[in-house]
Amino acid sequence: MVSSLGITDTIKSLSDLQKRCNLHQADSDRFFNEWVDNLPELNQQEQAGIARIKQRYDYHRVDGLLLEGTINLLVVSPLLELAGFLDPPYRIRSPYGIELALEEPETIIRGFIDTLVVQEKLWILVVESKRTSIPVLAALPQLLAYMLTNPVSDRPVFGMATNGDEFVFLKLSFDNTPLYDVSRTFSLFPRRHELGEVLRILKRLGDAVLT
Repeated sequence: MVSSLGITDTIKSLSDLQKRCNLHQADSDRFFNEWVDNLPELNQQEQAGIARIKQRYDYHRVDGLLLEGTINLLVVSPLLELAGFLDPPYRIRSPYGIELALEEPETIIRGFIDTLVVQEKLWILVVESKRTSIPVLAALPQLLAYMLTNPVSDRPVFGMATNGDEFVFLKLSFDNTPLYDVSRTFSLFPRRHELGEVLRILKRLGDAVLT
C-alpha cells in the first residue's frame, strides 16, 4: 500500500533523501562549475538595481527577520527581473501539489510549495515564513526533493534557495544515478554583501537552461 506524506515531514536531511532516492553528491569540482566559471559582468543598470535591492532590504531588515512574502517582494522578484527571467524567452511557473514517488519504502511524498520554476530547469525556493531564522542550507533536502520530481534525463537542472539573508545554488543531474552538488553560501546581510555575485550566477544559470 502506498502512503502519502508531506515532504517536510518525510525528508528531514540530505541523508534521508540520499537513501530514499539513491542520490549521491558529485565528487568532482567540475560537476557544478556554472556558479564559478564564465560569470557575466553586470552593467551599470544591473549594479544600480542591486544597490536598490540592498537599500530596501536593509531598511526593512533592521526591524527583524523578514517573512517569506516580504523576501519575495523586496529581494526575489527584483532579482528575477534584473536577471531577465520575467521576459521572453523565459517562462516561469509556480507549481504546487508536486509528487515524488519513492521506491523503498513504497511511498508518495506530496508537498505544496512556494517555488518558482524557470524554463522547467531552474528552481527557486524561498524558505517558508516563520522559519526565516533557520540557515538556508536547511532547505536543501526539500529543494532537492522537488527537483527530483521533474527529471530531464539528458539535461541537468539547477536550484537556488534563499531565506532573505543567504543564498545557495544547486545542480542536479540524472545520468544513471542522480548526482548533485552545492555552491558555497552567499550573504546579503553584511554591508559588504554578495548580491551582485548572486545575480551573476542567476544570469549564468539562465543561459545554461536555454542552451
